[in-house]
Amino acid sequence: MKINHASIKKILVINLAFIGDVLLTTPVTRALRENYPGADIDMLVVPVAEPIARLNPYIHQTLVYDKRGKHKKPSQLWQLIRQLRQQDYDLTVSTNFALRGSMVAWASGARYRAGYDAQHAKWFLTHVAASHRPVIRHEAENQLDVLKPLGITTGNTSLTLQINPLDRQKAEEKVKRTPEKSLVVLCPAGSYPRKSWTVEGYAALLQSLSSQADCCLIGGPKEQACLEQINHRAGNLAQVFGGTLTLGESSALISQADLLITVDTAPLHIAQAVDTPVLALFGPTDPKGWGPRGPRDIVLQAPAACAPCWGKGNCERHACMEQISSDQVVSAALNMLGKQ
Repeated sequence: MKINHASIKKILVINLAFIGDVLLTTPVTRALRENYPGADIDMLVVPVAEPIARLNPYIHQTLVYDKRGKHKKPSQLWQLIRQLRQQDYDLTVSTNFALRGSMVAWASGARYRAGYDAQHAKWFLTHVAASHRPVIRHEAENQLDVLKPLGITTGNTSLTLQINPLDRQKAEEKVKRTPEKSLVVLCPAGSYPRKSWTVEGYAALLQSLSSQADCCLIGGPKEQACLEQINHRAGNLAQVFGGTLTLGESSALISQADLLITVDTAPLHIAQAVDTPVLALFGPTDPKGWGPRGPRDIVLQAPAACAPCWGKGNCERHACMEQISSDQVVSAALNMLGKQ
């Protein structure tokens, strides 16, 4: 179906994955804004990602699909569909491979529906992009493929967030700063344990940085015990924020930091969006697809033959992360702070 670009007044971008994935949709929303400057662009996301979608400067409003909560039952899902239909979207763009997103796009009643051919989703779409990716590229670049059938692209694949001033103020109130010191934020835990580095390594890192930097350990409520363990092992040198910062406040904190030290998880992409240098520790995942891309960023990765495994299969030694030495990380971190 040939698209009538002049008729596009309302657009819905659908991404039902997690925080990092929604952030990596930035180039798609930017390309849509560049091609449809007068259109309203909304975004449908899952609850955990809604606060970060709200900070996307190209999005008019965010909508939430709570598939495990208030939209779990068919009657509740129908209420969401009715809400979408009332918006009269002209175009929907489903940016990940999940079939559910394309089905929601079809149910929304939009005339034009772009998405991928994965999981038989093409039956619900009018403009179908190939899900096969013959070369390894960064995911921010990959996501632009969904717009190819529409004849839309952009040369800018950077990420961006518009920090809420209130979140910035609250973050400043919660974090104790020493005027002459740098601010370093550490995010030790990923979405599954194999992404994480060692407690001993993080403790040694905190001990080495504490003389010249105020250090903050961040994570969700589930990571609180791990963060406290790291801090205790280091001699309680850091401020610990395990589930005590909102996602907006965490983003504001990262934007104020001189350095983020992290594994492959959402704060890495947040740092990219707010131009904070990143020291990234990679093991079971591939930094070519998910790593930082800034000129000041550094990726440390051990040469493990089994990596990337993407967290699948048996893993007895966790070699990909344990072979990253604390000396390597400390040296890289101090070097990055020295160049600020």
